[in-house]
Amino acid sequence: MKNKLIFIIILLISCGLPPKQKAISILQQGVKDESIIIQVNAAKGLKQTGDAQGIKTLYETLKAKDKNGIAAALAVLYDLEENTFSPVLVKLVDHNDPLIRSEAYKVISLIDDERCLEIFIKGINDKVAKIRRTSFLGLKRFRKKRTIMKGLRDIDPLTRIVAAQALGSIGQQDMENFIRKEMVIQTIDIWKQGIISLAEMGDTSAIPFIKESLVDAPWELRLAAAEALLILNNQDGVDVLKQGLQSNNPFTRVKVVQILKKFNLPEGSQLLKEAVKDEYINVSIVAIEALAKYKAKEHQTLFAEMMGAPNPLVKIAAATAYLQSE
Repeated sequence: MKNKLIFIIILLISCGLPPKQKAISILQQGVKDESIIIQVNAAKGLKQTGDAQGIKTLYETLKAKDKNGIAAALAVLYDLEENTFSPVLVKLVDHNDPLIRSEAYKVISLIDDERCLEIFIKGINDKVAKIRRTSFLGLKRFRKKRTIMKGLRDIDPLTRIVAAQALGSIGQQDMENFIRKEMVIQTIDIWKQGIISLAEMGDTSAIPFIKESLVDAPWELRLAAAEALLILNNQDGVDVLKQGLQSNNPFTRVKVVQILKKFNLPEGSQLLKEAVKDEYINVSIVAIEALAKYKAKEHQTLFAEMMGAPNPLVKIAAATAYLQSE
């Protein structure tokens, strides 16, 4: 409680600072906060703005015992595309918490290191389907066709689709048709994974039926279709993204800004400006991060304004964005 009070006092004092100093203060105090989630997000901001304290804090969090902190730090490392092989990560792929294992495998999937091969081979036998999917995709870097083939017989249909995607990306023929056959079972999850996998494989022949999912479908599927089209350099789903930002469902709005963060669209900047002040903080945070990624200098004033937001995580995102705009 005492630490939180000190943090609030410092933030009040920092209100009179120039924007750059205020941004630095928000991040530096954030890594000292009593909340592990605030610490991790502030560390992310420090890393993004070139402060070595950020990555040090994240790895220290991985070595601690707080499961929420470990999972959050792993998610941040994945978002930062951290690709340094570390014994800490290797240890976490054996963690008894399935969420931590899943997040650890995701980070390791970014690492180009021969030592990852053994980890992925182990991962294809994990009881958690998400880990098996990550592992089969990881194995494509090593072109292990015979091993990846096992995924085509996995009990989980989404894993079978991902394995087919991995095989197709390294030259195995007819994997697009394999995925289409899996999509005969018309559940939302299968169709979402199917159309994204086909798009990742560059299957432009899938565009007509992907477009069919833009209308008269649940929002999850409509947004997946819009994302798949963007992967294929087709912007026919952009209107769906615009409509999604007007949805009453905050999770729909979050998914829209996540897609906009991946793709630098001509109208994306205006859409993200509107989303920055969304009442749901996850929408606001991702929108700020997306603007910082593509149009940081143009929105420096907006970032400075959002450093005064009441939520500490929004403050941290805005402070990071402001420093990136310098």
